[in-house]
Amino acid sequence: MSRFFVTLDNIVWSNPIIFLILGSAVFFTVMLKGVQIRNIKHQVQLLFGASDSEAGISPFATFCTVIGYRVGTANVAGVAVAIFSGGPGAVFWMLVTSILDTAISYAECSLGQCYKIKQDGEYRGGAYYYIERGLGLKPVAIIYAVLTFICVPILTVAPHAFSITSGFKNSLGISQYITGAIIAVLLFIVISGGIKRIAKTAELIVPFMTIGFILMTVIVMIMRIKEIPAAFGLIISSAFGANALFGGLLGTAVLWGVKRSVNSSGAGMGEAVPAASATECSHPGVQGLVNSFSVYIDVFVCICTAIIIILTDCFNVQDSAGKLIYISSGSVDVAGGYAEVGIAWTQEALNSIFPGGIGATLLAFFLFFFAFTTLLNYYYQGETAIAYILYKQSAKTRKRAIWALRVVMPLIFFYFAVQSASTSFASGEVGVGLMVWFNVIVLLIMSPTIKKIHDDYTAQRKAGIEKPVFNPKKLGIKNADLWMEINADKIAEEEK
Repeated sequence: MSRFFVTLDNIVWSNPIIFLILGSAVFFTVMLKGVQIRNIKHQVQLLFGASDSEAGISPFATFCTVIGYRVGTANVAGVAVAIFSGGPGAVFWMLVTSILDTAISYAECSLGQCYKIKQDGEYRGGAYYYIERGLGLKPVAIIYAVLTFICVPILTVAPHAFSITSGFKNSLGISQYITGAIIAVLLFIVISGGIKRIAKTAELIVPFMTIGFILMTVIVMIMRIKEIPAAFGLIISSAFGANALFGGLLGTAVLWGVKRSVNSSGAGMGEAVPAASATECSHPGVQGLVNSFSVYIDVFVCICTAIIIILTDCFNVQDSAGKLIYISSGSVDVAGGYAEVGIAWTQEALNSIFPGGIGATLLAFFLFFFAFTTLLNYYYQGETAIAYILYKQSAKTRKRAIWALRVVMPLIFFYFAVQSASTSFASGEVGVGLMVWFNVIVLLIMSPTIKKIHDDYTAQRKAGIEKPVFNPKKLGIKNADLWMEINADKIAEEEK
């Protein structure tokens, strides 16, 4: 099983997908006129611009839910993996890719909002909805929905499950079986309440876990303040092949920077779209801006991890042949392979700052919060995919299928929680890669609609309209009928 996933991972994440991601990110950044950079102040304001409704959740709740999904174990273990395989320069390319990818996030989340529907009293949306309603390709939409169901609540659960249980095993010596069983039960309790309970849980956990991790990074920087210039110099020089030791890793640094950026933020996968589509707002552009802003939080946490590892010199680097070309001064064990050291490095780094193993224990709990909130969103994506696939079935049939997922997903979590690291990480990357290939190509095809949404929102804001109203009929966008109902009063007033 491990060999199969590793081989498939290498195929999916070959050079073509790197060109697809970077090329598309640049394309959307230019087409949308740098929407992810020039609207930061407005993005923050939009977080608190609306409240929950019976059918949808607030922008802030959605933001926390999406942050909970985006800030996961990839922000800790994944960053270490990038440094191990691409050198410190991979961190720079992670940052660049993430900033560009934010435009892709805007594209997919605004499109998801545009074509959302109301089903069983709740808003639902996803890439499969805009494939069907925007492109008219129902068979393709079903394939993507099935792919989402397989890749997200099943395959991509793997690295998060392993990271949580191994983190507690490394720091407190708790068996992975025990940790896996406890968290599987907690997972079931939360997901059994649907999107409302998931959103409320994310609202409670996300601010705490993000601020806490940043504060921990600040402490490390204070304790290693003299090494900060050298650390940033190492990252920049390595990124452009100017460092004597890591100069030969330039291509690999770009590859791993892009790969870990997408695995971390998920921009381009379509993973954030279901939660983004469940939001109560007056225009799809609102959710495009709110969720694109969440990528910045994700990349900031990634940078925090990189700073912790590099400042404490707790990292090793291997070349493309698998030979170690740099061994740190820290006591980092690499015998288990790149996936194991991903967590061990950061725990060792924190132990060098916080005495008595406190650092490793703190990270274990942060990993729990990071991974747990990510898993909640993974479940919801599976639920939305089921709701789409069984759209023509009765509400009772859909409910039974959704409850089956609520029972099965914690069991899948437990299975991967006790598997090897190589199997867990490779399977997760395969899931991410397959969805990126599918979704990004769809976004490129639908770019004219995305531009209409963006230009309409921007034009209304420039005209002094504080809360732009979405009228798909006016824009010539078909099959977005729900919006005519949502904004019926405002559209009628506008037409007068």
